[in-house]
Amino acid sequence: MAVQQLTDRGELREFLMRDRIANAYLLGNLDPAYFQFCRWYGSRTASGELGNLLLIYRGLSLPVVFMSGSDPGIETFLRECTTVLPDRFHFHVLENHMNTVRDTFSPPDFKPMYRMGLERSRFSTHGDTSRVVRLGHRDTAAIMALYAHYPDNFFEPYQLETGLYFGIRDPALGLVSIAGVHVVSEEHDVAVIGNLVTHRQARGQGLATACTARLLEEIFERVSLVALNVQQDNEPAIRMYRHFGFEFNNVFFEGQYALGVKVP
Repeated sequence: MAVQQLTDRGELREFLMRDRIANAYLLGNLDPAYFQFCRWYGSRTASGELGNLLLIYRGLSLPVVFMSGSDPGIETFLRECTTVLPDRFHFHVLENHMNTVRDTFSPPDFKPMYRMGLERSRFSTHGDTSRVVRLGHRDTAAIMALYAHYPDNFFEPYQLETGLYFGIRDPALGLVSIAGVHVVSEEHDVAVIGNLVTHRQARGQGLATACTARLLEEIFERVSLVALNVQQDNEPAIRMYRHFGFEFNNVFFEGQYALGVKVP
């Protein structure tokens, strides 16, 4: 099975549109704002169509690897892709790929997640957004200070250029809640929200709901589909997302791998 590097955004889009929510990250990364950070690899079926796809996204401090596809040759495909993978990476893989990833890399750290999706027509806003403010580059220091307590975040300052980061400040604690996007693409009509955190001393006040409501109101002025990830055991977050109208789409696994190093 020959692994090919792919650059045809039209072909990639056609493949990914089979499940827009499961492939939301990858669709968003077709946007020129993110495409420069991407390396796409694929294998083809006997008829010449794409069968499996792997994306290495290098726009974060730790590269992220995504996989998509259902071709039976996934094990061979992944083994052949090891020559192009970085020594350390975070991964998002669909449930049907996890056994192959486990057998190939033996990752020490991974967890099951839900991918949820929401169409604009089903959006139901909640929460008082009067305290929510738009965040920009002048807020970078405060944002980084808040995220320092949550090392699993996927934030990089360039993401503020989307204009889709919102937060709430407390007079004593400073920035205490934030919500933003991982990717947003008007061209491909999709966004993935994330990096949602609230300071431990400010929880239980509806701040995350307010920030998320404002974020979704703004996003749905640009695109019609929003996706997100949530841990399966995070019941408070799941309840909040369902109040907005989000529905479960699929299970996937998120984790880290480091060559020869146990990831804490």
